[in-house]
Amino acid sequence: MRLRSPHSAGVQPVEDRSAALDLTGPDWARLTDVTGKDQVFARDLVAQEGWAALAGELGDEQAYAFAARTALMWLRPDAFAAGTAGEVLAATVGAGFRPLAAQPVRLERCAVRALWAYMCRWATAERLILMDAIAELGPGLLVLWADGTGGPVSSRMTAVKGRNDPARRRQGTLRDVAGSPNRALTMLHTTDDPADVVRELAVLCSWPERTGLITEAATRLRDGHSADLDHALRDIERDLPPLGLPVPEAGAPAPSVHELHTGPVDKRWAALVGASESWPLLRRTPGPAAWPEQETRSPWQ
Repeated sequence: MRLRSPHSAGVQPVEDRSAALDLTGPDWARLTDVTGKDQVFARDLVAQEGWAALAGELGDEQAYAFAARTALMWLRPDAFAAGTAGEVLAATVGAGFRPLAAQPVRLERCAVRALWAYMCRWATAERLILMDAIAELGPGLLVLWADGTGGPVSSRMTAVKGRNDPARRRQGTLRDVAGSPNRALTMLHTTDDPADVVRELAVLCSWPERTGLITEAATRLRDGHSADLDHALRDIERDLPPLGLPVPEAGAPAPSVHELHTGPVDKRWAALVGASESWPLLRRTPGPAAWPEQETRSPWQ
C-alpha cells in the first residue's frame, strides 16, 4: 500500500496506518551504481522517508523515473553571500538544464550533519564548525532540474558542478562560475545519483514541502515548462544580501569560533571566509566508510 499525501486528488483516508507508514523503501540498486551504497541506503531512515514521499505521490515506477530524470541542487548561503547565486543559476541553464521547481531552504545543525553524513569522513572538527556557520548565514535555494537527455541527470550535473578543490577544478564549471575559493566555500551542493535525489529531498524539506516540490516538478517534467527562479532568488537576497567575497588580510590571526557565530552577518561572513582559508579542513586519517568506493577515495591524492 502506498502512502498518499493528504492533498492528492481523489485519495481516500488510509485505514491501515501500519501499512501506510511502512518505510521499507525501494530496490536501491535501481537508483545507484555505486557498490554497497544500495545496502547502506536500505538501512537509512531518511532515505526511506524520501522514498515514501516520492512513491506516495507518484507511484513506484514513476518515482524511479523521477529520481533518474531530475537532479537536486542546493545553492548554498555562501553563494548568496558572495553575490554569485544568480550567475550560477544562469550558467546551469546555459549548460542545458531546465529548472522544474524551487524552494528556499534554511538548514539547521542536524540537517547539515544529515546532508553530508556519508561524505564527511575526512572532515576535521573545524570543517564541521564552518559548515554550521555557512548554514547560519541564511537560506539557500533548493532547485530540481531536468536536462532532457533521458539519462541520470544527477550524473551530468555532478560533472558540470566541478571539483571542490580549486586546484583540480576545470574552468567554466559551476563552482568556477561561483568563485568558490577553497574546499569549504564550495557554494553549491548537488546530488550524485538518483538515490541521492530520493534521500536529500527528505533531508532538505519537510514532508509538506517535499510533496509540493515533487508534484510541481513532476508536472513540469510532463509539460516541458520551466520554473521561474527570479522570485525565489530575490526573496533570498532580501534575507541575505550579496556581500562579495572579502580577501583575508595577510598575517591576520585566524578567526575564533565565536566570531563565526555572533554579530551582524557581514562580520560573520568575513570571519567565515578567513577561517576557511586558515583552519585545517582535512584529517590525515579518515573516519569510517559507508560503502567500498569511499575506502579508495582520498582528497589527499
